[in-house]
Amino acid sequence: MRLGNDQSFWDHLSRHTTNVAFATAQPSVALDSCVAPTATVYGAATIGSKAIVGSGSVVFGPAVVGDGAVVGANAVVHADVLGSCADGAVVVEPIPLGEHWAGRPAKKTV
Repeated sequence: MRLGNDQSFWDHLSRHTTNVAFATAQPSVALDSCVAPTATVYGAATIGSKAIVGSGSVVFGPAVVGDGAVVGANAVVHADVLGSCADGAVVVEPIPLGEHWAGRPAKKTV
């Protein structure tokens, strides 16, 4: 497979990704983010520029996945992610920029 010109792995929002409005709240997804086809983004959730949301993940609004942040596969996000979280993490507290958290509930890893 060859990638050329302006093509890249950034898929913005696959046509299979589930975006679910809640009341009047709509998800906001940056054009240059990468959201897996099996991820679900609920309510007033915000996905920032060049953020990655892994397959099977669920992001509940009003959580924010910050610019360049990474949400691992099958993670459940209830709070802001500015750093990164591991596969299967359950995020219930905000993750600061530059930190990596893992576990259920997610805690800072060394």
